[in-house]
Amino acid sequence: MKKILAAALALIMAVTTVGCAAGQTGSGTDESWTKVEQAGKLVLGMDDAFPPMGYIDTQTGELTGFDIALASEVCSRLGVELELQAIDWDNKTQELNNGNVDCLWNGFSKTEERDQEFNLSMPYMKNNQIILVKADSSYQSLADLAGKVIGVQKDSSAEDGLNAEENTEFRESLGEIVGIGDYSQAILEIENGTIDAIAIDEVVAKFYLNNDPGAYRILEKEDGSVESLAVEDYVIGFRKADEALKVKVEDTLKEMAADGTLKSISEEWFGEDVTTISE
Repeated sequence: MKKILAAALALIMAVTTVGCAAGQTGSGTDESWTKVEQAGKLVLGMDDAFPPMGYIDTQTGELTGFDIALASEVCSRLGVELELQAIDWDNKTQELNNGNVDCLWNGFSKTEERDQEFNLSMPYMKNNQIILVKADSSYQSLADLAGKVIGVQKDSSAEDGLNAEENTEFRESLGEIVGIGDYSQAILEIENGTIDAIAIDEVVAKFYLNNDPGAYRILEKEDGSVESLAVEDYVIGFRKADEALKVKVEDTLKEMAADGTLKSISEEWFGEDVTTISE
């Protein structure tokens, strides 16, 4: 009888221990927002050569951009300082997981792989991956680039778009695909004739089109729509366990959508509301 009672007691204790452990793995242990709040700052990891989302203003030498404007407003409402941290974009996963930055927020595209690797926010705007060429080039279609050299930022969504199965025929028709550190360098490469075209985010391409009218153009289909390698959503990347911080930022973006601030910031940068967050 004593053995039976002892066994029953051991079972009860085991179940209780498992229950407590399960409770500790829930939201109660997610201190991601608390850590940011106590530190008094949100450290944003970014590529400093990704206009207009985040880049160095050549006139002031300061970091600026649409995503920075959004993050600044979010941090202001949350009562913390925004600290911008330019990182090697190839090492963004390590920078985030090592705790050097709190999030990745700089034209960060949602992909299936990133969805597995990070805790991604709700999408806040859409983007196309397109092909940029010099305005005076003879290239009018993807077929015209057969045998040519195309540049693409390494470890970017444009690179993912080129490698997508639906773009196999186009990719295999190219003479060479050159991995480039950032889009500022890619623009220099196309100007120097080292490459013939750039696979690039449409929002970034439009920045260069607006800043240097008549220098470049985007390849289009016969109906006038852009030749899109991929359509994607821009999101914010957090560490997998950092749900509390993600929710805080998302809720603030929703507030900004509801009171018109999101629309206002978008119009300031793009001349129209390109955001996709509903109230």
